[in-house]
Amino acid sequence: MEFELPPSLGVYGNEKIAKDILSRIWGKRGVFTCTVANTRTSTIPGVSDAGDTPELTMFTPAADAEILVSGKVSCMSGIPINPGGIPTPATLTKAALDLSGMPFFIVNGGCEIVPYVPYFDMGGKCGEKITTGRSVENVKEEYEKGYMLGEMLARAYDFVIISESCAGGTTTALAVMMAMGVLRENLVSSSSPNNPKELKSRLVAEALAAAGIGIGDLKDDPLKAIECVGDPMLPANIGILCGAAKSVPVIVGGGTQLAAVMAGAAVMHPELIGNFMQGTTRWLMNDPNSSMPRIMDSISPDIPIVYVNVDYGDSPYEGLQAYEWGFIKEGVGCGGASVGAIAESAGRITCADLVDRVHEIYRGIMGL
Repeated sequence: MEFELPPSLGVYGNEKIAKDILSRIWGKRGVFTCTVANTRTSTIPGVSDAGDTPELTMFTPAADAEILVSGKVSCMSGIPINPGGIPTPATLTKAALDLSGMPFFIVNGGCEIVPYVPYFDMGGKCGEKITTGRSVENVKEEYEKGYMLGEMLARAYDFVIISESCAGGTTTALAVMMAMGVLRENLVSSSSPNNPKELKSRLVAEALAAAGIGIGDLKDDPLKAIECVGDPMLPANIGILCGAAKSVPVIVGGGTQLAAVMAGAAVMHPELIGNFMQGTTRWLMNDPNSSMPRIMDSISPDIPIVYVNVDYGDSPYEGLQAYEWGFIKEGVGCGGASVGAIAESAGRITCADLVDRVHEIYRGIMGL
């Protein structure tokens, strides 16, 4: 019998593989991980809107982890917001985790501001600005520890979801994918509807020049590309993905940032293609200023994208309606957590349930 896709989910790419993976995790027990990390690239003015000011972007990953675990923020006052007061996508991630009851773990890929929660430590350090051409230390250690963690999780759960909170990470992802030759133009997204494409492209060109790398020079060495122009979330998540996917299906929860993770995994462990898929949001898929489909086509035709059709158009809160106007789009694994919650509940959890729960969380966090 062919697997029936519920209306809450959509597929781009290889539908056969997507339905195969979904059928194998339908009604099964999953686990969610979020890898938090910092890169000083996020403090370059104009690069990241994942914080009210460039300096505050350094607090966003820790604050997102704290919201997921304790429901409140300890590392800063208030909650991570975009300029203009739009709430972190961790609100949707938390809704999915609350409704599904799925266990979740925080992974420290390399934070300057460390979250006040328990976490798995991958031995990473805060990343330097990519324009140095030497942006990440301990890349091999992070990958190897991530791989071990992936293996550990796969022993206990039927599927694994990976995700990230790393401000500035679309710029580092673009640099890594260009070093690998996966991309030759800027197709990555932004948390702002005014994607600063020229700035990102200029920084990436500077970074590649500083590292002495031409486009595609590191097509067979993703870890070297990350060491030169990446961020510390990337090697940890490539490791978790590869360690888990040899045994169980993996949902790569996130947007264009995690394309660099999938590109790295596809090179390092091509035999795993067919056992992982991207889980994201319709907001990202519909973004006119980036192209997740085109990025994925260039990585592999056999890594499908499954996206959740959550819609905030009727929300009474302007901060949430802003997602429909092109703000945020994805982050903190909100798409992957939602896809995972729907799959784990065998479709009983719907987009309407997720939106209702987001409203409760939003009211609680904002003190409404």
